[in-house]
Amino acid sequence: MALDLKDMADFLKQTPPFDMLDEQRFDYALDHAEAIYVNEHNTQEVLRSGHPLLYVVRSGTFDLNDKNGKHIERLETGDVFGYPALLTGRAITNKIDVLADGILFSWDEATFNYLRRYSDAFERYFMQAQSERLLTEQRSENQAPDWTELDIGSVINRDLISIDSASTIQNAAICMAEHKVSSLLVVDDGQLRGILTDRDIRNRVVAKGMSYEVAVSAVMTQMPEAVYARQSLFDALTVMNQANIHHLPVLDDDDTPVGMITTTDLMKQQRSEPVFLMNALFKAPDRDALVAEAQSIPQYLRTFASRVKDISMVGRLLASLTDGMTRKLIRLYEQSHGSAPVAYAWMAFGSQAREDQTLSSDQDNGLLLADNIKDGQRAYFQDMAEFVCTGLGDCGIRLCPGDVMAMNPKWNKTSLEWREQFKKWIQSPTPDAIMHSMIFFDSRMIAGNTQLYKKHREAVAKLAQRDIFLGNIGRHIGELNVPIGLFNRLRTKSEKGGDYIDIKTQGVAIINDIVRLYALEQGLTMPATPARLQALQGSRLLTKSDNQNLLEAWQFLTQLRLSHQLRLQGDSTEPVNSVDPETLSTLQRRQMKAAFRIIKDAQQGVGFKLGRGM
Repeated sequence: MALDLKDMADFLKQTPPFDMLDEQRFDYALDHAEAIYVNEHNTQEVLRSGHPLLYVVRSGTFDLNDKNGKHIERLETGDVFGYPALLTGRAITNKIDVLADGILFSWDEATFNYLRRYSDAFERYFMQAQSERLLTEQRSENQAPDWTELDIGSVINRDLISIDSASTIQNAAICMAEHKVSSLLVVDDGQLRGILTDRDIRNRVVAKGMSYEVAVSAVMTQMPEAVYARQSLFDALTVMNQANIHHLPVLDDDDTPVGMITTTDLMKQQRSEPVFLMNALFKAPDRDALVAEAQSIPQYLRTFASRVKDISMVGRLLASLTDGMTRKLIRLYEQSHGSAPVAYAWMAFGSQAREDQTLSSDQDNGLLLADNIKDGQRAYFQDMAEFVCTGLGDCGIRLCPGDVMAMNPKWNKTSLEWREQFKKWIQSPTPDAIMHSMIFFDSRMIAGNTQLYKKHREAVAKLAQRDIFLGNIGRHIGELNVPIGLFNRLRTKSEKGGDYIDIKTQGVAIINDIVRLYALEQGLTMPATPARLQALQGSRLLTKSDNQNLLEAWQFLTQLRLSHQLRLQGDSTEPVNSVDPETLSTLQRRQMKAAFRIIKDAQQGVGFKLGRGM
């Protein structure tokens, strides 16, 4: 079919991910494109050409179904498909039904790989799209347990391939070629020092004309993200998505490297993905469509919770969904208003940052702006913040009643202004100042400039390492009410006509506060409570048993709270964060008492350690 190159160019310039290509790669894509007219008579001939192709829908409407006829997604103008077979090499089994005749643009595997190789944005688009696809297709009733629950160690299918940091780049390249891998772990004396990928060699060595005799340590990525072999594939997928990486070192429990897991490894687990909304959220063409898709999140989470053993995964899943909706809203704003005038970072605080969101969680977020911003440029970010926060509100993530949101100018500051604010909080530790500083210390960047956020977060962490500030937080924690009394009796309070215990305020939040305090003292910047406890192992602040006890208490109370909320299903006659102990089983009441006793002991331990100067 003859191509109208001007029409194709105009169309692709508005279609992700082709709109991300530079001029040279865009022209290459145009030169290697083919157009196919598709109707109900030639559908299967198009898809069964014998070779996988990348497709973009120019016109028409199609339904993409799996080999059993189960609906996967509706394909309309601008939708991209066909990439899973290109990325994984698996056979083409999906089919399309034609709802309205139309035109598909297509590219062969060589062109697809060329564009991936020379455009980081193009590559990231399909890695993210494929990761989201892992979570969107329904699993069959006769399939194995959810792949997300498998431990990482069970899917590493090759021995550790590593090199020491003193080796040359040439030796590293030879090693990659011999083992047919695209990345190497850099290991010295049994400890992970970094990671080196073929992209590092291409961009940091070849492109800059460096000698191939330079040491690996000069160009490797130092202190990379890593996971433990005992963690789940869901953990690996979460880390890869958040850090935007495709290679992830795997460690055993004594931090010895044991291998590498890649996005390709995750793709191979596509036997039993859970139903997930990320693909629909990602593809929403406008704000209204995003809001409409988000309405199904609560019911989806209830379905997901019924299928996994660890219900705390619901919190991480909801945080990932909120992350995705936030990024989508930012992208929609930038499409309408142009690129940001200066570097910025959108920050999530509180439960979204810690990845322990629940259905009752509200928004906590803020903006970090570059110090070189001009007064006239602030309006752009104020409008962005209002667009994103109100959009999230319409998607079901409630506006913060305390107004801790980026659309409040108090939470929309330059790096310098944020540091000055922290100094005021530290020097004048009023209850509000302590509360606000603790909210910020549970922070995670969702979108924007990574270096801006990282540099600022590290600077603020140093400001927090002051004994008087830590002491004030410790005293605040010591005044919190833990609902356990004499003779190990639970203390309830009247609420909505019943006697309840607030699981959030009197349990989970206090553990978060205690662990956050110890993390601040150690200069740690990760926001999640389990990750902080992992990092605090071996520190002088917590014994091994105290560390494990706090983690188990946090997990039990978090799961109890989530289970309660999921059971309510919108029923407003009961409080969403409180439970009546009498409705629990004998075992659950015993576990609740044990959890609160652990919290009480840890609370007293904070006072003791502060009293001794920590």
